[in-house]
Amino acid sequence: MKKAILINVKNETIEEVLIGEGIEPIYEAIEVDCFDVVGFDEKNDVYVDDNGLLNLSPSSKFFSIEGYHQPLAGNGLIMGINHDNGESIDTTLSVEYIKSIVKFHTMSEIQRMYV
Repeated sequence: MKKAILINVKNETIEEVLIGEGIEPIYEAIEVDCFDVVGFDEKNDVYVDDNGLLNLSPSSKFFSIEGYHQPLAGNGLIMGINHDNGESIDTTLSVEYIKSIVKFHTMSEIQRMYV
């Protein structure tokens, strides 16, 4: 099990979670059937819905992370990265830190930001 941080846009919560081995637990944690990995810092990545922007609706939710150039659609999962082998490992970040740099957004807020 690996320590990760789950960003849940529906509930607007950020919490530490344990993720099992393989990719299936990532799919389950962020509630998607296809994910992408966004580089966050040198030691951590954020797993997000690869189809998040393709499946938009008026009820879509987003989050933004300070220092990243655009909001992300759907839930996110922060995990550490081992650059020697590409494997996911425990995140080096704290829930408190992530709470201080994440903001949640509705579809209408995103539209006002970018229109």
